[in-house]
Amino acid sequence: MLESLKNKAAGSYLSLVAAIVALITGICFLMTQESAAPLGHTGSMPGMVLLVGAAVSIVMFFVPVRFGTFIQAVIYNVALYLVVVQLYFVFADVINHVTFAGGNPTLCVFYMVGTFVAALLCVIACFMEQTKADEEVAPVKDLVKGVAFAAVACVSIFALSFVNVTPAATVEASTSDVEDPYNMNLADNSFAGLSIEELAATPRDTWEAKEANGEIAYFFEGQYTEGFSTIVDPACLDMYCAVDGSMYGTFSGPTTSVGGGAVMYVYGYWYNHDENGDRNFVVHITGTQDSTGATRAVNVEGGEDADIFIFDTEHGDYTLEASLSFGLSGGMFTRNINIYGMPYAAAQSIAIDSSKLRTFYTGDAFDAGELVVTAVRANGSEESIWNGRLNYDGFDSSTVGTKTVTGKFLGQEQSFEVKVEQLVTENFAGIYEFGSGDTTTAKDATLLIDYSHMTITIAASDFSAGVSGTIVSFTDNTVTASINGSQPIEITISEAGADAEEATEDASVEAEATEEGAENAGARVAVIPAHDEVVIGWTGTSTYSIGECSFTVQ
Repeated sequence: MLESLKNKAAGSYLSLVAAIVALITGICFLMTQESAAPLGHTGSMPGMVLLVGAAVSIVMFFVPVRFGTFIQAVIYNVALYLVVVQLYFVFADVINHVTFAGGNPTLCVFYMVGTFVAALLCVIACFMEQTKADEEVAPVKDLVKGVAFAAVACVSIFALSFVNVTPAATVEASTSDVEDPYNMNLADNSFAGLSIEELAATPRDTWEAKEANGEIAYFFEGQYTEGFSTIVDPACLDMYCAVDGSMYGTFSGPTTSVGGGAVMYVYGYWYNHDENGDRNFVVHITGTQDSTGATRAVNVEGGEDADIFIFDTEHGDYTLEASLSFGLSGGMFTRNINIYGMPYAAAQSIAIDSSKLRTFYTGDAFDAGELVVTAVRANGSEESIWNGRLNYDGFDSSTVGTKTVTGKFLGQEQSFEVKVEQLVTENFAGIYEFGSGDTTTAKDATLLIDYSHMTITIAASDFSAGVSGTIVSFTDNTVTASINGSQPIEITISEAGADAEEATEDASVEAEATEEGAENAGARVAVIPAHDEVVIGWTGTSTYSIGECSFTVQ
């Protein structure tokens, strides 16, 4: 044995260090993952794989096996994959300052780093000498031993997956130990038989007044998480369960694969005692109402969930959790959302940073896109809240001036100032060439130059076509803009009066010129030079050569 140890090279000792790291990481994982892993993503498999890898490494250190280091590297890399897949939700929460999934990010970092170090050391060891002097071994016999070790490792991992290593303090609370602060029987719920049209007919102010009047029993909030990229879509589902048995809420978010940039209202009812009188917490979504006021009942056949079964939990400050499939885009597709809740408690405070808020112009609708909102919850946690979840009062763009706007969220509010300036635009009429198919077609059109928003829009008078662009810079006589993907071009603007004066010098057209001159004198003319426009479509990219076009101010 001593001679064998003396003959070990750096590669063998590197694998032994990897085994020690894996052993420590695996033991810590199994002891703490129930509380450190994100809500709904606990599991012992990564720790089990680490322990199996450590055991295989230690055995192979004393019983050399051909390709043994490679086998160890494969096991540790499998463990690394399992750790990342199970725990990445925690880092999504940290990045986005939310606590929907919960978990202990510090311990999760420890798990990942320990597993990564073990895997990396074994990968490095694969390229290093295992012994100082090559020993005579029977290749076939050694290969059989290697295959046997690999088979034993696979069987061990499979068998250990059935071992229950859950600590005494489980995450899920026992139903018999739960005391509901509010009780609602399904048989007593007057909202259970109402349709989505009947629920949505109640004014929104009436629904929201329940929160202000202290009539909310439970509050749920959820968030959709994008796959393995740890990208959290800030689109949120909020649900308020009122003491009268009703449920109302909102699904909202910025322009993403889920949020769609608009607020959708959610209606339904809830109960925590079913028709048999047994404790069974259910939140029922009857339907939704979009931003246009159109209502839609939940389509269960389309994959949406109507009855959401709520489970008790003791994960962090949350006491309730559930998972549901929520219909989007009129029910065309669904997204899974995890929701977490507790007996209702208003936010302790909110802070609204409006330092990056843009200037508004007369006629604008309020856009809270640049606001940064931070809320402190009842549990003391600080979270970044998507600004679209707030209600805003006080904005008025009918007149110029500084307006005071108040943002409200979960019973808290904060005011900030918004500037409204006069909108400056020019409207022109003329003829423009629009690209379509393989050709361009000249059509009567209007040209809108919006100096305030730095945009330019050209629309056919019959609404059959249109292009838009952005203004790079402008002066009294020139507007530099990029139209429909073109390189920046200079649109010249001049007075039309000079042309009329020249026309009066010709006696044959004197009467006509006098009439037109009087009409057009002082009018501004915008000339868009010839340019190329790039149009990106489903079938590819097309480039159109647009000729010079002239517009006269309306």
